[in-house]
Amino acid sequence: MVLISDGFWHSHFGADPELLGKSMTLDGKSVTVIGILPATFSFPVVFPEPQIWFPRVFETTLVSPELVHSGAGYLSMVARMRQGETLPRVQAELDTINSHYKQEFGSYADASKLALSTISLEESVVGPLRPSLLVLLAAVGFVLLIACANVASMLLVKATARQKEIAIRRALGATRAQLVRQLLTENLVLSLTGGMLGVALASAMIPLSRSIAPGTVPRLEQAQVDLPVLLFSLGLCGVAALVFGLVPALQVSGWNLHDALKEGGRGSSDGAGRSRSRAILVVGEVAMALVLMTGAGLLTRSFVRTLAVNPGFESRNVMTFPIALPAGRYSQAEQQTGFYRRLVEQAKTLPSVEAAAVTTYLPLSGAFRFVFFCPEGLACQGLGKDPLVAIRDVTPAYFQAIHTPLISGRVFTDQDSATSQPVVIVNQAVANHYWPNQDPLRKHLANSRDQIQRTIVGVVANVKFNTLASPIVDEMYLPLAQNPRTTATLIVRSRSDPQSLGTAVRQELGKIDSNLAIAGIQSLDEVVASSVAQPRLVLQFVVVFAGLALLLSATGIYAVLAYMVSQRKRELGIRMALGAQRWQILRLVLRNGMGLTLVGVACGIAASLALTRLLAGLLFDIRATDPLAFSAAAFLLVMTALLACYLPARKASRLDPIIVLRSE
Repeated sequence: MVLISDGFWHSHFGADPELLGKSMTLDGKSVTVIGILPATFSFPVVFPEPQIWFPRVFETTLVSPELVHSGAGYLSMVARMRQGETLPRVQAELDTINSHYKQEFGSYADASKLALSTISLEESVVGPLRPSLLVLLAAVGFVLLIACANVASMLLVKATARQKEIAIRRALGATRAQLVRQLLTENLVLSLTGGMLGVALASAMIPLSRSIAPGTVPRLEQAQVDLPVLLFSLGLCGVAALVFGLVPALQVSGWNLHDALKEGGRGSSDGAGRSRSRAILVVGEVAMALVLMTGAGLLTRSFVRTLAVNPGFESRNVMTFPIALPAGRYSQAEQQTGFYRRLVEQAKTLPSVEAAAVTTYLPLSGAFRFVFFCPEGLACQGLGKDPLVAIRDVTPAYFQAIHTPLISGRVFTDQDSATSQPVVIVNQAVANHYWPNQDPLRKHLANSRDQIQRTIVGVVANVKFNTLASPIVDEMYLPLAQNPRTTATLIVRSRSDPQSLGTAVRQELGKIDSNLAIAGIQSLDEVVASSVAQPRLVLQFVVVFAGLALLLSATGIYAVLAYMVSQRKRELGIRMALGAQRWQILRLVLRNGMGLTLVGVACGIAASLALTRLLAGLLFDIRATDPLAFSAAAFLLVMTALLACYLPARKASRLDPIIVLRSE
């Protein structure tokens, strides 16, 4: 009996309403469809989303009760708590079960190393991603603040242009509260209009976001602009309008009536308070932009160093084909070994294939298996007490297929069969860890469970086990013929583009077992890319936000200086009429703009030293205070600000004093 997803029902059965009760064949076994899950159903713990659901039946044909009791198994459960229950109370009950289990089965491996524990579904899904999401949220917040600072600066400029109007309103009896209310209402309308445009743009970009790095962000495919998102966005726009529009409104409404009318009539001066407010806003923009740019620089350098890591294999021109053998038809070790041998032989006959092999776990795939083991020279203490080592089962050509270097000894051969002497290949980490300054070849190690002594016949280079940024772990390789499994992956190295191998390998598989299907085919390059998908996604967004911050801050500097030049035309004309050279005017304006920039850079560096430490958990092989990232961000920001300052300064230096003074 099976349940199928709504998508599978539509894609494979054309939404047949009479499907319930009918049979279909899966892995050579007939199953009955008893239900179709609703389109809204989602199981967030697994990616990709399952399409077919079976009843949980524990397969024990390959695992004896003795092995289960000694820790050869695991179980993950999903449960809904009763109304009013809390996770601490549930964990307290599990702790009681753990205590009783240890008292009754204290000799079992899982009694000493494992325990029942509970975690919320939300934490299990987004917990590992939370630091990255918080970084993106902070980046969005900085960009919003910079944009609001720009708007506040423009509102001050607009208010200055309206000073005569405001003064006349006050002269006609308008109170300060009425003027503030009017200005805030105008700002609110402007903010909400921009917010609605932003929401519309976000809605249009959601389909694009769903296609970026599938599986990197849990449940991203369910993202949508719903009512809560709309209300939050509009609320944020309202708060921004009030907070950043309040200062200009209070300044405008508090002007001295006589001075405002006089300044408004002349139209050439600017109050010291307004100039100071705009300067503070520019400094804040520059500081926040530098924080974002420094963070982007740190993440970029970290990502570059991550990609530069030697994974211990070569992924180019390699395709991977996951295989799952039905336990009912391949229950015997001889059947599994024979299938994999024929599959490798058939794959090797393809014209473009250079090498083919089978492994139980791909490097960097996130899948792994650890066992307790006892190396020669170390006193064995038993299951749960001996050291742990990662284990892979591979066929002879595995190291040739992925180009993992052999350091000493030999690789596996066809003679390493189930009836021959048990052998093992270890990585360099195991050799250095347990036999430093010794030759590990011909030494022995044993699985703590079966105590079978295996002879070390080779040492290979270390391979990154989980991610490129993860530390090297102790790892050993067993011949798949001596330790067969029902699930494995075929690896095929091609002499050219391997993408065309999919159809050919499927045809060869059909010659061996026509009831088997292959899903999840991907290149080893894609496996490597998937291992860095999250840091790449975070980097891409932070770089985009840093670019926006740089553009907005440059725009703010340009706007402030351009306005200053327009307000000080009379002064600049007089200076030039009295003999000031064009380069002196240029220097004067540049000094004003770059002075604000350098103050902002100093504040930004101080803020970055405090805030970038929060990125430490996302960085690889680089400090959160990396001087190169800080100096590069500051240099880029200063150069951009210099360009933004130069444009209005150049315009000021080209003023004609005669025309300026005549117009005044």
